Amino acid sequence: MPKPSTRVKILAYMCAKCFRTDADKLAWFFSSTSVFSDCLLCKQCFKQSFNQLPQTEKEEWSFYEKK
Repeated sequence: MPKPSTRVKILAYMCAKCFRTDADKLAWFFSSTSVFSDCLLCKQCFKQSFNQLPQTEKEEWSFYEKK
């Protein structure tokens, strides 16, 4: 029986959309309709991607106030 191997995955600290490396914080973005789902995004790209989500997906986020 083969032994399970562990691989170290090195993550780059950069935005997946604009490739900025000088961002102070990156946020994990998840969406079922966005191209940039499961990616780290900077603040500006996160806002832009979040505003393009449909209303039903926006309501799934805890910080979004339902209208």
